[in-house]
Amino acid sequence: MAVSTQAVLAGQVIAKAREVGEQAKFDELRRRGFEANFNLDYETARRSFEELARLYPDDPAGPLFLAINVWLKTLNDTRRLQSSLYNSDSFYIESEEKVDPRVLAQFREHVRLAKSLAEARLKINSKNVEALYLLGSIDGVKAAFTASVERKFLGALRDGSSSVDRHRDVLKLDPQYIDAELTLGLYDYVVGDLPLPIKMLASLTGVRGSKRRGLERIERVARESRWSGDNAKMVLMAVRKREGRFEEA
Repeated sequence: MAVSTQAVLAGQVIAKAREVGEQAKFDELRRRGFEANFNLDYETARRSFEELARLYPDDPAGPLFLAINVWLKTLNDTRRLQSSLYNSDSFYIESEEKVDPRVLAQFREHVRLAKSLAEARLKINSKNVEALYLLGSIDGVKAAFTASVERKFLGALRDGSSSVDRHRDVLKLDPQYIDAELTLGLYDYVVGDLPLPIKMLASLTGVRGSKRRGLERIERVARESRWSGDNAKMVLMAVRKREGRFEEA
């Protein structure tokens, strides 16, 4: 599910209102960076996101995108982009594998900066929907990195649960912010599809999911979202392939 998680994390951030020229520049750097990520050209993606972070130093999106870039490059370097890896229950056994300390430090610094910038916006306005959405996305990429790179699944579930809580709050503030449904839907599906021992441990901490409910949410985003429809379709494609429904995929 790594690529589908990328889809979730890659397409959902909507920049704040800017002058038309600035918005176009932001969108182009963002588009160029994620297109490079999808094409496994992580160096080009990194340069695009670094330029975005330089031009918009107060925006959490820059360091968030850089964190996503580090995560995806690490998955590719360790050959964990193949979805078949996640089909085996053995993958979900906690591992003592060591992550390159430099990679870990880099990822954590991007996350720390993104989080501090998002929280600064929320201190100014606690109902800033975009800042709250970004904060939830930051928790989401932390969960993805912790699960797929560090292979610490209960810790990942905690971050994932925090991401879901923040995006639920987004929908309370703005029920039309359909993009936030994608995080909720994917979380529901992933938790509902965990191996039974992991699912039982997770339930003790109040973490529960439903594959059926998750798919319904993802399908709604694919139909109705303004920004994340294509990403939702990519998630659905990965889910259908995982379930052996290749014609639908």
